[in-house]
Amino acid sequence: MRRTCVIGAGPSGLAASKVLASRNVPFDCFEAGSGIGGLWRYGNDNGMSGVYASLHANISKESMSFSSLAMPETYPVFPHHSMVLAYLEDYAASFGLRRHIVFGTRVTSVRPLDDGGWEVVCRRRGGVAEETRRYTEVVVANGHHWDPRLPAPALPGAEEFGGTAIHSHDYRTPDRYAGRRVLVIGMGNSACEIAAEISRTSARTFLSARDAAHLFPKMLLGRPADHLVWSPLSDLPRFVKDPALRLLLRLTRGAPARYGLPEPVRGPLAGHPSTSDELLAQLARGAVTPKPGVSSFGRDTAVFRDGSRESVDAVVYATGYRISFPFMEPSVFAASDGRTELYLRTVPPRVPGLYFMGLAQPSGAAFPLLEPQAEWIAELIEGAVALPSPTDMTRAITHEWRRHRKTYVSTYRHGIEIDFRSYRRALRRERRAGRRRAGSAVPALPAVAGSAPAADAL
Repeated sequence: MRRTCVIGAGPSGLAASKVLASRNVPFDCFEAGSGIGGLWRYGNDNGMSGVYASLHANISKESMSFSSLAMPETYPVFPHHSMVLAYLEDYAASFGLRRHIVFGTRVTSVRPLDDGGWEVVCRRRGGVAEETRRYTEVVVANGHHWDPRLPAPALPGAEEFGGTAIHSHDYRTPDRYAGRRVLVIGMGNSACEIAAEISRTSARTFLSARDAAHLFPKMLLGRPADHLVWSPLSDLPRFVKDPALRLLLRLTRGAPARYGLPEPVRGPLAGHPSTSDELLAQLARGAVTPKPGVSSFGRDTAVFRDGSRESVDAVVYATGYRISFPFMEPSVFAASDGRTELYLRTVPPRVPGLYFMGLAQPSGAAFPLLEPQAEWIAELIEGAVALPSPTDMTRAITHEWRRHRKTYVSTYRHGIEIDFRSYRRALRRERRAGRRRAGSAVPALPAVAGSAPAADAL
């Protein structure tokens, strides 16, 4: 009897569960914590949430909603994390998902069986004994913002630094930094927001970034900046869109030099957007001092690449997360260097019955992409669609990575970056092509040399 295992009850696992349940596909969803929500559950007892007390979504409620359930009209444009969790709770209740979720149960091992299917080993919280189950498919939805990534190798002198040092995953409130000299390392959303918050009560706050980055305000021309994904601007060719967006930022935000920031060399679409109104205000007030990358630490100092030196009491590493699967041997699947060798960010070509949810970082919100991705997975499980051959999928992935390297910054952080609209279009095309493959008794013709199915899924 076919039965699917879903790992995780965050947004990706909930979307997978909703779609599988609606299609009457038998499945179990395992969640290590005692509640749903994943990283959106503040203080999640699964130990994987890095949400801090004041965090608000940096994506508008309209862009963030699942396709099957809108966020409440009463929500502000950028909801607090508690509101996002309440929305996810409502999503789970609306589609009766809790009865499918086994809470307080951590998956410790997932391995393919020689005769087909998967062995999944679980351990309940507080228990010693492990339980082994067999499934025909596994959907991995364990997220990619939970395993803190620190500089490797460590920055010179980091072990000699006498102050406190944490990863942003462990940051909750600014109280402990009042009156202190704080260095925040990074230029992503968490770095920007945490530096701005800490600077309101700290003695000094420094924000260190190795490379200059475009800093977006949350609102552009009176609309949430993420609405650009849906605007006519998004349909323009990239060589037009990039300078147009750069000009729009200059007109609405001003030159980076006005905030003490260097001018980015790359275009605004070459990296994941960093969005923060608060940081722009604190930079303008001089409450946050921008610095280049750190070259070394002393016992109570940080030395920067421009040769400057600052006294520092505390460091917050907002340096991102590793993509990891602790329950799976690397020989089965791994994301080396932040890259995921997955067809349409979902299917490992040569590992039948294994699927991944949410391993993509769009410029806008990920939620609207999750249900279509889950629909495709469900169709594959049901046999309603068929995949290309492993060779064709591998060729498509190679083609995709060539385009990815030309489009985005070559860093770990951008290994799973995608264009929202391109990915959605590619997914639709693949589902149509999959139905044709499944319904045809004639073997598919070999791909023309140099071509690849759905190769524009950035």
